Amino acid sequence: MANNVKKMITIFSAAAMVFTIAACSNKNESSDSSPTASAPASASATSQTESQSPEAVDPLGKYDPPIEITFVGTISDQFEKTTLTDGVTMEDNVWTKAYLDELGIKVKYKWIAKSPEEYKQKLNLSLASGDIPNVMNLDTAGLQSAIRADILQDVGGMIEQYGIDQVKSNYTSYDFDPYMAAKNDGKVYAIPQMWSVSDNASGILWIRQDWLDKVGLTPPKTMDDVYAISQAFTHNDPDGNGKKDTFGLSISKDFVMDLGGFFYGYNAYPGTWLEKDGQLVNGSTLPETKNSLEKLAAMYKDGQIDPEFYAKPADKIAQDIAAQKLGMMYGFMWNGIYPLQDSRRDHPEADWRPYLIPAADGTIAKPKADTGIAGYYVVDKNFKHPEALVKMMNLAKTLGQKDPGKYGTSPDGKELWKLSPISVPTLEENLSYHKRMNEMAKTGEAPANAVEQLISDNVKKWTEQKDESMWGYYRMLGPGGVGEIAQANIEYYFDNNLWVYNAYRGAPTQTMSDKGSTMETLESETFVKMIIGQKDVGEFDKFVAEWKKLGGDEVTKEVNEWYQNAK
Repeated sequence: MANNVKKMITIFSAAAMVFTIAACSNKNESSDSSPTASAPASASATSQTESQSPEAVDPLGKYDPPIEITFVGTISDQFEKTTLTDGVTMEDNVWTKAYLDELGIKVKYKWIAKSPEEYKQKLNLSLASGDIPNVMNLDTAGLQSAIRADILQDVGGMIEQYGIDQVKSNYTSYDFDPYMAAKNDGKVYAIPQMWSVSDNASGILWIRQDWLDKVGLTPPKTMDDVYAISQAFTHNDPDGNGKKDTFGLSISKDFVMDLGGFFYGYNAYPGTWLEKDGQLVNGSTLPETKNSLEKLAAMYKDGQIDPEFYAKPADKIAQDIAAQKLGMMYGFMWNGIYPLQDSRRDHPEADWRPYLIPAADGTIAKPKADTGIAGYYVVDKNFKHPEALVKMMNLAKTLGQKDPGKYGTSPDGKELWKLSPISVPTLEENLSYHKRMNEMAKTGEAPANAVEQLISDNVKKWTEQKDESMWGYYRMLGPGGVGEIAQANIEYYFDNNLWVYNAYRGAPTQTMSDKGSTMETLESETFVKMIIGQKDVGEFDKFVAEWKKLGGDEVTKEVNEWYQNAK
């Protein structure tokens, strides 16, 4: 299901990423639900001139006369058809009006691409020609290129100096330095676009509870229990149709991503750089990964895994789930929305429940979390108002909560939040709303704002009215605990400090760029062959040796050089 993360992740963001099952089109929150700084500036707000000292700047103060900030952007055909209608454009919409009216900032675009691929091409041309916007969003590799090209200005301290408290908290919430990849020669050349570490983390084991009851088993406590459930779902006719047509475990051709939780159960983290004795090592080469592959090979041999999994894309697996062929999957907090909601279309008895990931030793596994950074906002070194970027972030944070229907997703499904060139989600905000649902259910307290009201209304459509379309919504963040609500599991991981982060957060190294795709192909093909029995898992050490020879040793050296400097 990994390929659907960017399409299906659901985030209630104070940058107006508000949920009506809205889909993110690109690339992803402890929050306070009300603004902590001043309200949007009025006409009497302190104006800023270039000569003002930083200490005098109102974080939501208005420029008078107005200033212009240029951006670049990307939109999809679907977004253009559904949201850019009735005269709405990327330069004339509720967000650009707000930035002008409240902050005195005119938003202009140098160009807008129609796909991520076109965006990358246009951006490369802009960087090469020097015709760059005042503000742009770069990935890690693009950031490093821009730093080397000396086209960016130092924005170190901008968030701390100009940000409202809700924006500042994004940069202190996680146990890592978000600016690590942006630092060079004592300067900070970007403001990270922070994102939820948990929304894209494979921290949930979804199991059909009705099938579990049918085969007479209980939720798993160990990886051996997972195997036993998978075996029963494969051989004991859990759907009761008298046919041998079910598989125990969902898995697609993106199996390493699909089965993140399975690997975590054996303390394995393929594709992740981990610190061992002060050095970074790649999880794909460690014995724990070999142990995981041995178990998967045994499950495949026993018929618990679709024999054609390696040729099936994620959307095909979604169809198999809807067709009642699969009873267990490792996945994400949002899987109740997709694809599990589809399994109930013709079979409302399909009672999928979210469980914590069990470890082999009977403890709770530690899931790998996203890095928490979706990209990097950078500022042209010749732009005179770098603080304006932070002021836009402040207003985005303020307006997203103030009126989610106007600045988030409209009642008719228009993704209005995408009209803003700046995105400022509240970290783990989905989790914060789940906590609020529990509080309101316990105390009878009324929703505190429009977003809470929307969520509460949707949850009640399931709990009180049994509106089938809201079942997945409820399973994601409604009131309830572990084994009932996915966000309750996420809360458990946070409360017990169980997240594992990729220790390497730098740009692709030279060897990664030159040989990375070849190394990934070697790994993927080898692992598939081991699972399906075409290659003995006992040859794992041979794979490691080949991986190292192909470029692994060079990459390991490069990431460790970065790691020592970054520390």
